[in-house]
Amino acid sequence: MFLGSRRIVDGINHMKDLGSQGLARERVEKDKAMFGGRELSGKTLAVIGLGHIGASTAKDAAALGMDVVGYDPGLSVTSALKLPQ
Repeated sequence: MFLGSRRIVDGINHMKDLGSQGLARERVEKDKAMFGGRELSGKTLAVIGLGHIGASTAKDAAALGMDVVGYDPGLSVTSALKLPQ
């Protein structure tokens, strides 16, 4: 989630390109605003499958302030009630 919302991979590739040109030191502060990204808080995350990984992802997203919507056709009502709120 962080890689996509903050454009981290794009920033790394940009700095590698600048480094190969010898411009990284002088441009790092100026160019970092190009890769600011978006805040995750307040965004909605849909989780398909609420097994161990899906439930853990939903819990982490909720801790970041995201709204979480989950779907799992194989989940019983009793198991759904045991998921973290």
